[in-house]
Amino acid sequence: MSIMVVDRQMVHYEVFGHGRPVVFLHGWLGSWRYWFPTMERVADHFRTYSFDFWGFGESRRKSTYESIQNYSDQVIRFLDELGIDRVLLVGHSMGGMVALKTAINHPKRISRVAAVGAPIVGDSLSWLLKLTDRPILADAFARVPWFRRFMFSQFLGETNDPHVHEILDDSVKSSSTTLRNAVASMWRTDLRPELPRLTVPTLIVHGGRDEIVHPNQADLFDNIPSAEVVVMPESRHFPFLDEADLFNDILLRFLRQDAPRTMPRVQVRQHSAVS
Repeated sequence: MSIMVVDRQMVHYEVFGHGRPVVFLHGWLGSWRYWFPTMERVADHFRTYSFDFWGFGESRRKSTYESIQNYSDQVIRFLDELGIDRVLLVGHSMGGMVALKTAINHPKRISRVAAVGAPIVGDSLSWLLKLTDRPILADAFARVPWFRRFMFSQFLGETNDPHVHEILDDSVKSSSTTLRNAVASMWRTDLRPELPRLTVPTLIVHGGRDEIVHPNQADLFDNIPSAEVVVMPESRHFPFLDEADLFNDILLRFLRQDAPRTMPRVQVRQHSAVS
């Protein structure tokens, strides 16, 4: 486990492999840990990093309000502290929203961006997540660890990931304030007006059976020239766990900038990615 101090707040991160840097961003109710199997695979070709957003996992929140914008700022500050000028960025769910926001606002720092199961319009979130915007429900969610583990296991769906128990353990470390603020920020964020400014090569992945973020978010990239869109019909909200081998192949092809013209049959839509 590695620790750095960013803006006088502790940030926990992990790093594997060698080569060009790739940073993985986790989603709501999670931590860096559920990216571990993907990072191991990608680390064969890249130097992979992942950190816990402030208030999640082992990163401690002292003064920073949980929001999509503040987490995007955390990404840039994380890169600054490590002396990384330009990075490949991969985010899931809330982390995917943060990744896109960062790529839009800092195109010189992000060479390529991949967003997995990311809400573009906050209203696309499931009713279950929206309920945690209410203080009484967020408090109950935070104070009953077994219930939070149960709910997160529902988000994960069926998975053979041997690290699932560690993933579930990390899911209970956030306070009700963190959970409520993060959901509120996602819900009230609408990236549609900003998408025309997305100029870096972009990979959008959604699970066709996603019950947490509506898969129709993929349709919002139909007119974004820099975006390649992939829908994995058999996956739910965690394609990198549901269909790990296929997801890793798609992601590595994108990160290595060698996208073929012919896509795998599970991809029901595609735009040519800008090199």
